[in-house]
Amino acid sequence: MNKTIFAVSLLFAFGSTFLLTFMFRKKLSEMNMVGEYSKDMIFSYSLITAGALYSTWYGFAEGYSFRAWMLFLFFSLITGLGISLGLHRHDTHRSYRTGSIFLFILSVWAWMGGMKKETWVANHTLHHEKEDKPDDPHSPYLFNRYGEWWGFLWSHLVWMLVPRPHLEALKKTDISRIPFIRTERYLFLPCLILGFAIPTALLGQEGLWISFLRMFYVLHITFSINSSGHMFGTTVSTKSLSRNGSWIGALFTMIGERYHANHHADQRSAFLGWRWFDVDAGKWLLVILERCGVVYNLNRPRRIYV
Repeated sequence: MNKTIFAVSLLFAFGSTFLLTFMFRKKLSEMNMVGEYSKDMIFSYSLITAGALYSTWYGFAEGYSFRAWMLFLFFSLITGLGISLGLHRHDTHRSYRTGSIFLFILSVWAWMGGMKKETWVANHTLHHEKEDKPDDPHSPYLFNRYGEWWGFLWSHLVWMLVPRPHLEALKKTDISRIPFIRTERYLFLPCLILGFAIPTALLGQEGLWISFLRMFYVLHITFSINSSGHMFGTTVSTKSLSRNGSWIGALFTMIGERYHANHHADQRSAFLGWRWFDVDAGKWLLVILERCGVVYNLNRPRRIYV
């Protein structure tokens, strides 16, 4: 390990995150809103960012092998599916039904991706109830009068670093109904570590740094649904400001979440990419599992069927 590069990565990651949170907390105060520093989120995000910065340097200095990139793609895909099929399409919207084994696998994948059911489901439910209104947890339009980039950064990341405490009273989600919610407190951290430990055991130092890069990538792809998914692209409903992205954006997300306008137009649908050729790995996996009998009561879109 190059200690100098690692120290610079830590300094830049923590420094930029603290600066960002300070600026937005001040801006919220100017808008007569209260924002609190989330120390856990600030620390964990800064650490992941530092690891991603060092892993980028490592890639240029040492290079990553083909096996490392395959692990990057594999873990990006399964953690993304854990979030999309598990936390989103099942736990929040109940758009399909399945057994405990598959739900547990999805839970493990989501935890490996750094997402907790308790906060994810409650925030997403409130997002739908208050979509792009002042009490939406991550609407980019909260900062409209200050320009688009304030709103983009807020909806993409900062809303988690400087949460508004009054929103907690608005969350009505019964988290006791979420599968494996009680297990989460015991398995979240071990599963998160497992996502780094497996590649490291297989590839050594190279596997560790590609895992930090994978985590950073999956987090920002997930964050982009809140920011880009409400600011850039095409709408499909006059009742929602959410947007569908281009096929390139859909290819980067892989799991189908970039078809965000489709989702807001038909929340009950398990398919986010409505057309057969839309890039939605989650949809394709659900169709295969339905034919195998693993998934049932699969809700298809009202408007365009696959």
